[in-house]
Amino acid sequence: MVGGCHGSKRPGPKPPSLPRLSFRALDAEQQRLVADYQPVSQGLTAYELAYRDWREGRLTRAGLGTRARAFRPVVTVALARVRGDRATGSDAVPKAFLIAALEARRRALAMQPGSTSYRRAWNRSVVDARRALTRMQDIRDRARLIPLPEDSIS
Repeated sequence: MVGGCHGSKRPGPKPPSLPRLSFRALDAEQQRLVADYQPVSQGLTAYELAYRDWREGRLTRAGLGTRARAFRPVVTVALARVRGDRATGSDAVPKAFLIAALEARRRALAMQPGSTSYRRAWNRSVVDARRALTRMQDIRDRARLIPLPEDSIS
């Protein structure tokens, strides 16, 4: 019987331990992730106002398309920057959520606004972004670091 299998008295191999960052390094790593995501949060308000105006009939589909085309490169650049950021230890999970959020948001912006697939992708982006922020806040709480602003990731 192989060590670590059910019924074996020998323990299996220990998983490699994750690197432990100093408080300063952890803060710097998270601040980089947030800074690279921040342009999306800042551009989101204008896009969401345009989307609302389109739903209420105050903006044409072409007008909303213009806003989407202007916002999509912001999302694409943020995605490339977040992917390139270093995330060690416990920061790997929030980084993965940020990447998933940005990918879903980019997919949504390429779809027909208001469609079921658009809403599904957009809602997924919102959920994943909130998960990333929540995870980072939990990590920061445990490390007793100052919380990130709530609007830093949206």
